[in-house]
Amino acid sequence: MPAASHRPLLDSAEDPVLVIGLMSGTSADGVDAACCRLAHPEGKGLQWEVLGTAVLPYPPELARALRAPEKLATPDIARLHVEVGRVFAEAARAAAAAASVGLDDVALVGSHGQTIWHDPRGAAAGVPATLQIGEAAEIAERTGCLIWSDFRPADVAAGGEGAPLVPFVDWLLFTDPERWRVCLNLGGIANVTILPPGGPADGVAAFDTGPGNIVLDHLAGRLLGETRDESGGAAAAGRADPLRLDRALADPYFRRPAPKSTGRERFGAEWTERHFAPLAGLDRPAVAERLATAAAVTVESVARALEGAAGTLPVPQDAEVLVAGGGRHNQALMEGLERRCAPRAVVPVDERGLDGDYKEAVAFAILAYESALGRSVNLPSATGARHPARCGKASFPPPGGARRGRS
Repeated sequence: MPAASHRPLLDSAEDPVLVIGLMSGTSADGVDAACCRLAHPEGKGLQWEVLGTAVLPYPPELARALRAPEKLATPDIARLHVEVGRVFAEAARAAAAAASVGLDDVALVGSHGQTIWHDPRGAAAGVPATLQIGEAAEIAERTGCLIWSDFRPADVAAGGEGAPLVPFVDWLLFTDPERWRVCLNLGGIANVTILPPGGPADGVAAFDTGPGNIVLDHLAGRLLGETRDESGGAAAAGRADPLRLDRALADPYFRRPAPKSTGRERFGAEWTERHFAPLAGLDRPAVAERLATAAAVTVESVARALEGAAGTLPVPQDAEVLVAGGGRHNQALMEGLERRCAPRAVVPVDERGLDGDYKEAVAFAILAYESALGRSVNLPSATGARHPARCGKASFPPPGGARRGRS
C-alpha cells in the first residue's frame, strides 16, 4: 500500500468511518451511490463493508444533453455542472438513507462526477485534458459533508491517461495470493485490471479495452427505441457479421499499447453510425445482426486484450475474470466472453462479495478515503503517469455541516 505522503484531511485510518461513493459512467444514465464503512491502518489490509446502495436516474432531458457533450455551448456546460452536482447530492442522500445513517455521521463523500470530455493525449486540441462536471460545492452545500472530487486531472497533469483509476481498488480488494485475476468492468467503456498473484501495486496492468455498452446502447436507441438492449436478448438472437466486425476491430485504438484510455469522444455516436450503417428501415434479422456484431466488438476486444494485444503479458489460461458493470446483465456479452475467454473462468464479481452494479461507486468511496488520508491512489503502471499522485480536491461544507462521525 502506498504510504501517506501528504497532509491528511481525515483524523485517523485506525477507526472505521462512513464514506459515500458517487459514480456516473460513460453511459450517462444516472448516479450510482454506495455508503461504506472503511478503515485502513498503516501496514494492514483495507477493512470495508457496504452498508447501503442507491441509484438515481438522470432526468431524460439531462441524460440526453450529457450523451451529446460536443453540442454543448459554454452556458450549457455551466448550467449542467450545477444540475449534475444537485443530482449527485440527492444520490448521496439516498445512499445514506439506504444505509440507515444520517449525513452528519458521514465523514466524506467521494464524487467522480460526469465525464463530458476525455482527451489525455491532447489529440483534439494539442493540450491533454479531461473534464468531469458535477459541482462539488453544490454537493457539500446540500449534504453538509466534506466532498472529495475531480480525481482524474492530477494524473493527467503527471503525464498519465487519467484513467483507469479503479485498478488501485481492484488491487486492494481482489488480489489473490495464488491465482491471476482480471477485473473487467463492462460500463459504457470496457476496462480491465490484470492482477498477478500476490503482486505489488506497481505490477498491476490496466487499461480501457474499447467499447463496453456504449455502442450497444446507441444502437438500441436507434433500432429498438429503447435506452438499452435489456438483458441482451435482441443481440443474442442475431449472428455477428464477420466483415462488419473486422472493419470495426481495425480501429487503431485496439492495437495501441497500454497504458491507454478512451471514451465517448472515440466510440460514440459518430463511430457507431459509421461502422454500423445503414440503420434506417432494417428488418428484424438485420437489427439482430447489428446488435450481435456490436456485442462481438466488445467481446473480441476484451479477449484480445487478455491475449496480450495491448502489449501486456498474456493472462494465463487458469485466471479468473471478475465481471462488474451493467454489461454483465447482457446475455450476449456474458455468453460471448465465456466462449471467447475459455478456459479462463468468467464470473460475476457478485460471487466474490461485491454487488457489480455498485462496484465503481464503492471504488470512488475508497479512492476518496485513501486520498483524504494523504495517500496516492493512481497506479503509474496503469495510467502511464510519471509518478504517483494524490488524486482529487476537497470541497468543504457550510459551517456546522459535516461532522467526522465514527461508525
